Amino acid sequence: MGRLFNSCLCRFLAPSPEGIVIGLVGNGIALGIFCSYRNLWSSSTVYLFSLIIADFFLIINLPFRIHYYTHNEVWVFTETLCGVNLFMLSVNRTASIVFLTAIAMDRYFKVVHPHHQLSKISTSCAAKVAIALWIIVILMNGHVFTLDYSQSKNSSCQSYNPRFEPRAAATWHAILFFLEFFLPLGIIMFCIFNIILKLKQRKLAKRNKVQRSVKVLIVIVLVYIVCFLPSILIATVGVVIIKVASKHIGTVGKLLHASFAFTYLNSALDPVLYCFSSQVFLNRCKKVLSQAGWFKTSLTEGTNERSSRSSEQRMKTLESSTWYSDTIIASVVD
Repeated sequence: MGRLFNSCLCRFLAPSPEGIVIGLVGNGIALGIFCSYRNLWSSSTVYLFSLIIADFFLIINLPFRIHYYTHNEVWVFTETLCGVNLFMLSVNRTASIVFLTAIAMDRYFKVVHPHHQLSKISTSCAAKVAIALWIIVILMNGHVFTLDYSQSKNSSCQSYNPRFEPRAAATWHAILFFLEFFLPLGIIMFCIFNIILKLKQRKLAKRNKVQRSVKVLIVIVLVYIVCFLPSILIATVGVVIIKVASKHIGTVGKLLHASFAFTYLNSALDPVLYCFSSQVFLNRCKKVLSQAGWFKTSLTEGTNERSSRSSEQRMKTLESSTWYSDTIIASVVD
């Protein structure tokens, strides 16, 4: 009976193949669109592009997790591949959080501090920032290769094994797990609060471009909470339960890995953020889906896309200029 339960639970823990397909298609379309309109890139686009790269880190590795969970958590591949798999999954989580935060901060400076140097950051400078962030993300997760993946008789591949005595790498892994959630969440909420406050002060909240900018931030928060909050809640409860009743360690471990299923959703949810981030992207996405027969578009879509492209080109020129005015803030935030 226990073996049957564990088998059913492992299949429940496995990432959904449908989610992989949705993430692959959505991010594939996004990658093609962003590459097609490189002349319209802004600092936000650079961070969105980095988010796509992070999603592909996840998508590439999910088939291995599906195989692992559908085979009762027995890792049949090499230990080196296990380390690479867990490293890339960990990098995806950290990078997704980092670049979601970067997008929120980019919007914050453009709206709240339009005269600040960071609000005038060029695309090339944003690319350098993104590269620096990637280096930091990789260094922060390098400890994953030093974790102990083995587990009693079976060959396991898990980054969290509560049955073992904590070591320095495992302790850092746990600290990073909590810190990378709460610190960026505080920054994102700070950005949203100040942006909404500033827009109300300037009475710009009803402008279409401003509304889209606010929607981007709302989507960021929703993706952030849906994907990362469940694992944090389970881990927090688990820390308390383990200290009170150590016999439930196995159950806590299962629940924690079940909560990672929500983290795996971020590759499927991020394309929603891309659609809200730019009208050009949304129109182009509709066109691609229409050509594939998945979406019907009206005759005005082409006109709207050309208008949006022209608008974003003007916006890009504004962002690279040396002066800003309160009267054009609605154009700058997009």
